[in-house]
Amino acid sequence: MQVESSKQEWRSSTETIEEPWKLAELTRKSDAEQDGTPLLVTPLRFGIVQPKLFRGLYPRKLNLPFLRRLKLKTILSLTPEPLIDEIKQFCKEEGIDVIHIKTSKSKKKDVPLTHKEITQAIEIIISQRHSPLYLHCLNGSQATSLVIACLRKLSFWRTSSIFSEFSYYSEVTAADHKFVEEYSAEIQLPSDPVSWIWMGLSRTGVVDHHPTFKIKHAASSEDDEF
Repeated sequence: MQVESSKQEWRSSTETIEEPWKLAELTRKSDAEQDGTPLLVTPLRFGIVQPKLFRGLYPRKLNLPFLRRLKLKTILSLTPEPLIDEIKQFCKEEGIDVIHIKTSKSKKKDVPLTHKEITQAIEIIISQRHSPLYLHCLNGSQATSLVIACLRKLSFWRTSSIFSEFSYYSEVTAADHKFVEEYSAEIQLPSDPVSWIWMGLSRTGVVDHHPTFKIKHAASSEDDEF
């Protein structure tokens, strides 16, 4: 009897502690519903990579009011299959371009993307035409992190800084590390590159002598400094 009584007292005290939190949560939801303001829920693993460049996982219905606030021009999906119809309809209504780069879903492959697909993603990201842009994969970790890591490499980031950021969002495997270290490509620079890609660096003195990438400039680009 004493044991049962103690259990009841413990349950009672727990409910008393939790009740204010539940009440506050219900109040927030009720207020939002009454004034017509949608709840703003960020996608998991959401992050701001650079101005007007965002990352996260596959958007869900409850994330759409938040994504609407970002005034996106583009959603870049790194997924085995295109976005579901519900999300595509949202994009159509908001005037958001949807670009899909198919990733591998084979568990036998160490990384879900090829060098060619990474390059394709980077060339989309560094064009202001697609900005603001939301980049995502299924869980916002490996595929997204690989693209961002290679983008950072293009921006002359140190290897230690690249993988420090990578590990914040995803476990860094030996395959990931090898992939990023070996990644090299010819990058077609758009005529409207984002301002942050090589901020303050000289085109002729630094960028055109990138140790890893061959930078192919658009014919209309005549700037000597970024």
